[in-house]
Amino acid sequence: MKTINRSAEPACIASQPQGQDWYTFMGTQCHDDLRQNLRQEQKGLCCYCELEVEDGDGHIEHMEPRSRNQARTYDYSNLAISCNGGQTEHCGHYKDNKSGHSWDAARFLPPHDPATVELFDYLLDGSVQAADKDQERASYLIAYLGLDCARLTDRRRAHARNLIDTLGAQPDQDVVDWLHQEYLQSDPNDRLKQFYSLSKQILEP
Repeated sequence: MKTINRSAEPACIASQPQGQDWYTFMGTQCHDDLRQNLRQEQKGLCCYCELEVEDGDGHIEHMEPRSRNQARTYDYSNLAISCNGGQTEHCGHYKDNKSGHSWDAARFLPPHDPATVELFDYLLDGSVQAADKDQERASYLIAYLGLDCARLTDRRRAHARNLIDTLGAQPDQDVVDWLHQEYLQSDPNDRLKQFYSLSKQILEP
């Protein structure tokens, strides 16, 4: 997970009626503004797996599920953009419906916490594993979010292979500089390419 730097929440969030159903909110302009704000904040990446989330894709994610704490439904610190995880194989919808794991506030660390990025090691075969820092919490997050599913593993493997092939056995500095610009820097629309953390691990070992 790439660390997400919080921006100011849309002003309309604070004015939502108490007890308003989330599906009612989804039909409002404030929902659209919130979605755009979060996507900008995350530089176009899923908050969990770092796949690119295009316009119209993904959903506004409640990191602590609404079913667990209705009071945080409109709490900006609990909201992010998640991809839909293919056929619900990973990320937001997976964690709430199919993971087989329960919400655990003591073990869940949001991507907005800078410590989260230190929990995972990304391998060249596309797999992700718990780093030494906090293996229990990392293992929980990998399982709860489906970060080790075949869909993500295959895509990360292809991404790693592409970077390594481009680098070559004796990387030219111009190529290295281009890869840094292409995969570790935002584009003119302030978007990043998918799998930022894996790219960073390969390009800045």
